Amino acid sequence: MFRNYFTLFHAAGELHETLARGTLTGVHSQEKNQLVLSFLNRAGEPLELTLFIRNPKTALFMRSGHHRKKKQSASLWHISEDDTVQSVAISPVDREITITLQSGLSIMLQLFATNSNAFLLEKRTVIDAFKNSTILKGTHLPEQQESSSIIEQLDSLADSLADFEELLQQHNGDIEHTVAALPGFDRKLQRELLTRLENHHPATALHSHFRTLLHELQNPHIQTGRNQDGAPEFSILHSPLNESLQHENILQGLAAYSIATLRHTGTAMQEPPLRSTLKERLKKIRKELQTINPDAVAAEAQKNEISGHLLIASLYLERTRPESITLTDIFSPESPPRTIPLQRELNLQQNAEHYFQKSSKGKGKIEGLLKRRKKLEVEAAELEAELAGMTAEEPSDARQRRKSTGSAAQKKTAERLPFKSIRISDTITLLIGKNAADNNTLTFQHARPNDIWLHARGTSGSHCVLKGASPDHSDAIQKAAAIAAWHSKAKHSGLVPVIYTLKKHVRRGRNLPPGQVVVEREKVLMVKPEKELP
Repeated sequence: MFRNYFTLFHAAGELHETLARGTLTGVHSQEKNQLVLSFLNRAGEPLELTLFIRNPKTALFMRSGHHRKKKQSASLWHISEDDTVQSVAISPVDREITITLQSGLSIMLQLFATNSNAFLLEKRTVIDAFKNSTILKGTHLPEQQESSSIIEQLDSLADSLADFEELLQQHNGDIEHTVAALPGFDRKLQRELLTRLENHHPATALHSHFRTLLHELQNPHIQTGRNQDGAPEFSILHSPLNESLQHENILQGLAAYSIATLRHTGTAMQEPPLRSTLKERLKKIRKELQTINPDAVAAEAQKNEISGHLLIASLYLERTRPESITLTDIFSPESPPRTIPLQRELNLQQNAEHYFQKSSKGKGKIEGLLKRRKKLEVEAAELEAELAGMTAEEPSDARQRRKSTGSAAQKKTAERLPFKSIRISDTITLLIGKNAADNNTLTFQHARPNDIWLHARGTSGSHCVLKGASPDHSDAIQKAAAIAAWHSKAKHSGLVPVIYTLKKHVRRGRNLPPGQVVVEREKVLMVKPEKELP
């Protein structure tokens, strides 16, 4: 969200307030793909605006002071030095911020995800460019076509349900294509709107959620936080981030986010290869899980089936519009009339068959999606457990470990784990040892001090470790105890006593073989053994 049009729109306004009537004192680069613009504001205070080129993690930030290195720093664009800043403004139709100077020169910052650049311009002619300078020098940037700005277009859609329904009709009622056509909405904002919509597909619901999201974008709550992997996040939406920290303005938030990102990236680059690979795989799984929504597929299939039946029931009606037909919903008479998009080249019966085919195809996907989701959830739980067993390291420790492991770090990540992983809830996972040696490894290498440790009392069985739960999670502990009872030699008994305690109260005993432990401060539950779902 740090690079979308709305963040940059607000940032440009704050830059204008900060830099207008100030002085551009110089331009330089001291790191690869970083351009630094040095300013004195109108009060004479030094400021630096740093632009990151071709960096998917951050775009720009401003900080107080001048921080130029004495060595390995290249001065650029001398012609612009000591020029007065007249204005800072963003393009009404794109992610381009232009700093206009009193001399007639200007600096344009193109803040695209994979093709960012900065230009020194005279009118629209490129005098110099930060990247691809040789090719771009002397070229003329196309004049911007006169059209409504992104903000004006969105305001118009927000103010008029009819205009919004017309946009929906232009995309044959396809929700995703309609959302993708919203000006200024990048993929993250598109996903945000679709997530808020859930299974509510009427145009009125989509329009209502769009209006709410647009209001948040135009009245930002600036915050930084951390995602599930601990990586920094930036948002201007009203829903709080994990570990959310509020900021007074966009520039302050971008600075905090950028600095945190640079630190995180620097540490991540030095992580042990195995841990880094596991985290990357977990990130991909979570991303795929977000896209798997069998309920939405089922709802869409049902909607298509109803559309087919309504068309069959209306074959006698005259078709007045080639692209759609509005019918009374005989399955839900209290609902407003339903407008069904049509394919021009097909008659009503053929359109009905087309909707039945779409419905059948959607229903056929559901079982596969459920299986895929279950498989990914199990794999994610195993990866989370494996990562939880790895201690966080400082960069120096990571370098030392990388040296000591050598080629061993290149082993496949699908190494055998000493436990089975069961998802109890979205945040709670149960780990189950597979044999005596694995029990020992699970308890003393993978379990953390405040994890819940469980074992069937008075009989041999698996060590079980409940991660993500506290002693207050009685339902999760009860369920885990039932599974622990199943993974013991008492699995066929009617009721089995299962002890549980915090792992920090479990210790190795003298001269005890692997898998046998001394347990203190335990509590006992009487449970019926329960086999976990496959």
